[in-house]
Amino acid sequence: MSDTADRRTYRKWIDCAKFVSIFLVVLFHCPPSLSGTVAGVSLSHLRLPSFFFLAGLLFSFSGHPSFIAFARRRSIQLLIPYVCFFAISYLFWLLAGKDLSSPDERAAPFYQPVVEYLYGRPLLIDWPLWFIAALFSMQCLFYLFRKISRPASVVILFALAFAPRLTDLSGAPWMLDNVCDFFFYYGLASLYKKAFFRFMEMKSRFIAGFLLLIIHFICNVQLLGQPDEYLAVPLHLLCGISIIIPLFILIKAITDRRGLHPAIKYMAMNTIIILACHTYGIRLLTLLVTRFMHVGDDFFDGLYGLKPVIAVAVMILMIAPVYVINRYFPFIVGRGKYFNS
Repeated sequence: MSDTADRRTYRKWIDCAKFVSIFLVVLFHCPPSLSGTVAGVSLSHLRLPSFFFLAGLLFSFSGHPSFIAFARRRSIQLLIPYVCFFAISYLFWLLAGKDLSSPDERAAPFYQPVVEYLYGRPLLIDWPLWFIAALFSMQCLFYLFRKISRPASVVILFALAFAPRLTDLSGAPWMLDNVCDFFFYYGLASLYKKAFFRFMEMKSRFIAGFLLLIIHFICNVQLLGQPDEYLAVPLHLLCGISIIIPLFILIKAITDRRGLHPAIKYMAMNTIIILACHTYGIRLLTLLVTRFMHVGDDFFDGLYGLKPVIAVAVMILMIAPVYVINRYFPFIVGRGKYFNS
């Protein structure tokens, strides 16, 4: 089966998985924090690893005979949104954002965000867009894997996961530290996507999913115990794979039975917009709550039941930028007549 046929056949559950993944990103960033809890470890291994895994499933070398052609196409799909959302966020930050920021951000020189974005490490404003920088770096690097055997590629990907522990990559350009952390998920999905799609059609996948969940919770407990940093690398990777696959099995079972709601498909097609805008929605909602109730930001501490409520509210808020950008400014996300040629 060709890559195009793969994407057409499995588009429904993949779109649903993309929607769930972006919702988990929003949920993770909503107050209160779940750090140090079993749920927090599981959520942290779902939100971004699942996104990179999905990106790997959709990766294809076909139609890109040269690296230049490939990089050009990915630049339209990734770097144009990266630049456009930076420009919008930077303008807002200059005009009003500093007044809503922390003291450290207010003290930052006006050019610091520009330097960060050119360096591919956006930290000061609209920081979730680091994902775009990392994904672009990851896909360009993975293009070089096309002539390497799959077993050798897996070994290289696994070895790269240790790189941030062996040397300091915290200041590396274009998020190379995070590329090393998440490259394994992306590469594994791309290298074995046909086998994975076949697995997702097997009846035994539910038993396999249950066994993977057991492995996940064992790894989860081990990670909460703060293992040695080198032992933590395979534990993190296994913890991620063993929760991503059961989640996708569940999502596929639901979409096979219920189908895909048009609203979910619509939002799944606009995950970059949600990624770029959701922290503003979270901040708006938390400001409204704290100002209206005359409480501080610590009001949310321990109120875990509010976390999904805030996340759902933020997703509803995201309908506005998704609609406006698609209707009036599609070029922001690399769409429209100028990019279709």
